[in-house]
Amino acid sequence: MGITPSWTRRNHGARHRTRAFRALILAAGMSLGIAFAIPGGSALAASNALSGKQYYLDCGAGNDAAAGTATGTAWRTLARVNTVTFQPGDSILLRRGTTCTGVLQPKGSGTAATPNVISAYGSGARPAIVGGGARAAVYLYNVQGWEIRHLDISNQGPADGGARVGIYVLLENYGTGKHYEVDDVKVHDVNGCDCLQPELENTGGILFKAAGSTTPTGFDGIEVSLNTVTGVDNIGIGTLSQWSRRSTFYPAGANSFVPMTNVHIFANKLDNLGGDGILVQNGVDSLTEYNVVDGFGLRAMASHAGILAFNSNRPVIQSNEVTHGAAFPPSFAFSVDAGNSNIVYQYNFSHDNDGPFMLFCAFTGSNTDGATIRYNISQNDKDLLLGTFQIPVVAHGCDNPVTNLRFYNNVVYSPVSNALSGSLHATPNTFTNNIFAGRATGSTITDPAGVYDHNLYLNVSPVPPADSHAVTTDPLFTKPGTASGIASALGYRLKCGSPAIGAGVAIPDNGGRDFYGLGLPSGPPNMGAYQGSCVS
Repeated sequence: MGITPSWTRRNHGARHRTRAFRALILAAGMSLGIAFAIPGGSALAASNALSGKQYYLDCGAGNDAAAGTATGTAWRTLARVNTVTFQPGDSILLRRGTTCTGVLQPKGSGTAATPNVISAYGSGARPAIVGGGARAAVYLYNVQGWEIRHLDISNQGPADGGARVGIYVLLENYGTGKHYEVDDVKVHDVNGCDCLQPELENTGGILFKAAGSTTPTGFDGIEVSLNTVTGVDNIGIGTLSQWSRRSTFYPAGANSFVPMTNVHIFANKLDNLGGDGILVQNGVDSLTEYNVVDGFGLRAMASHAGILAFNSNRPVIQSNEVTHGAAFPPSFAFSVDAGNSNIVYQYNFSHDNDGPFMLFCAFTGSNTDGATIRYNISQNDKDLLLGTFQIPVVAHGCDNPVTNLRFYNNVVYSPVSNALSGSLHATPNTFTNNIFAGRATGSTITDPAGVYDHNLYLNVSPVPPADSHAVTTDPLFTKPGTASGIASALGYRLKCGSPAIGAGVAIPDNGGRDFYGLGLPSGPPNMGAYQGSCVS
């Protein structure tokens, strides 16, 4: 409309994201106990047998002049550990109940078959590493084949806006680093800048970054599982890359494109985050699942998202819970972000965010094509009014349209919002078999080019006129609006007599199961995220 709201965004080239989000002017725990199960994954089955030498660190009673190879000859300081070049299969074991100050920066690499391990020994509380405002508390620089588990990591510094990380894996002009695991680690109290751009220094809880400009650099094999991340600025868990340029999807990127492969981020709990929750950049076939993000964008200068992928091919983001995102700068539970190809969001539960459920956004210098949003539930997420500009719960904006978007069998339940869905672009993306439920006085869907078909609309006015199979009555959810988490989201099943049962249309390549893990019917599907029989 010729006017741009003054809110900002982050990631590669905040210059680009800032313009993108200013251009967004819109016209209007862990299991459900049904069929969900957290997959095994190599982090859970990681080798507990230590194959090389064991080195012991006791920051309470050790001696740096000792051999360090037995509990009775443990070293005392991180500085002593940092003098050793570790061989494949070696381990660094920290005594439980102790606190080490400073930076752990071990040298040497392991392999996928014989990784180096940083872990704990003894009994009591997990051993703590307190960075005290250093660049990182645990810093793996140009090494590979490392596993980290059972630690307590913090890195609180002065309130100077500096860049700090809890666990930082940085590869610079390295090539492809292989095999990294972070499992059952508590990362907390890492303050710093809201500075996620890969060309700058960054702040975060657990970060993997590919940097440099002479040797193409990336990662193969990143697994981050069963960790807690709390009180962290900028980003909770993420991958970043300075090797990002590709002509079709991200011509504004840097260097050439180097993928990050075999990236699996699952079953982590994150809360009280200054910026993003979980971000995967440059991923190819990455999987982000079974995570909980509770509170994000809380100390931000730019807009953020709970979980997202950026400049990635075929990322899958599923079975996550995102809640309590900030209202300003506008934060979104999920984002179909810039540079992505064929992203899938499925089986996620977003609720009680002070910002919207979903953003579709490609900024100048990027394109996004192919997005599937299916079997997700958004409960009580809010639209935002910035001056006279209204950002709906499902928002399609930014400089360039997201193309070939399929949004089907979702529930958008927001009796607290004026605007449920809207688009800045004249792009014929499809919205099928969804249930949109708005406020009692009426909510809007303003998307003239969107292809809406076989959707149910409750308290929506006007209904998209092209939806010739629209249902405009109560879907008869069993108990909507009452879920406090993904495990209690049973209220979006359908009562007997629901007009949504069997009222949908078949979707090709439909994922095979619904939000609750139930298989899809052989006949016409239900509208919404539940595909089972009616509930009496």
